[in-house]
Amino acid sequence: MEPWKNLDRQAIAAKNDETALNQFVAENKDFILRCASRTCKRFITESDDEFEVAMVAFWEAVRQYNGEAGSFSSFAAMVIRRRLMDSFDSKSRHSREIAVGHSMTWSEEDQLAGVIAEVQQAIVRNSRDDTNDVKEEIEALGGVLREYGFSFFDLAEASPKAGKTKKCCGRAVRWMLAAAERVLQMRKTHSLPVAAISLALDIARKILERHRRYIIAATEILDGDYPHLAEYLDYIRKTNY
Repeated sequence: MEPWKNLDRQAIAAKNDETALNQFVAENKDFILRCASRTCKRFITESDDEFEVAMVAFWEAVRQYNGEAGSFSSFAAMVIRRRLMDSFDSKSRHSREIAVGHSMTWSEEDQLAGVIAEVQQAIVRNSRDDTNDVKEEIEALGGVLREYGFSFFDLAEASPKAGKTKKCCGRAVRWMLAAAERVLQMRKTHSLPVAAISLALDIARKILERHRRYIIAATEILDGDYPHLAEYLDYIRKTNY
């Protein structure tokens, strides 16, 4: 039997089994390192930040793999490369912001992006017992977000950073939550009513389009059963924009 077929079956078996998943990830660290090194065009070790990104991407690939996207190794390599490239782009943008004199602190960044980073590291290191509930919420939310065409880990890139943009997104989320039928319609169509929000709140459509994923996710979190994740978005409910 071809080795790749056995790997495909192992990935599918580990998809919904936390113990098997952790073991599967551990057994494939060399593969993850090779993929990361190939994408980064330099030798990557387990102490590098890029390894953590690649580990999370591999974990995400297992969760998404259904056997219909070709071999698992090819699929996982693609996800790892995509996440690393996203990470490079994010760091590049951040460096440019600092270069023009913008000082950004953790208190100014969107808190959802912060929890994503913390959970990613905890998943990889498996060192925090209190992340289990958060991980369960992320997995549940991930299934919901896939219906909209994106994943939980895409939110780090979609989260607003500038204060003015963050306020606009917060207003959009509050507007969605103000009427149950708006949320129900969003879930039915799997789309954000950008035109209606723009008209009602006088927010530029390009802002809503750019941060569509964030607004959808925040609405789902605050209207759903995600108490741990909701804590990181509590400012939306408490602040009057």
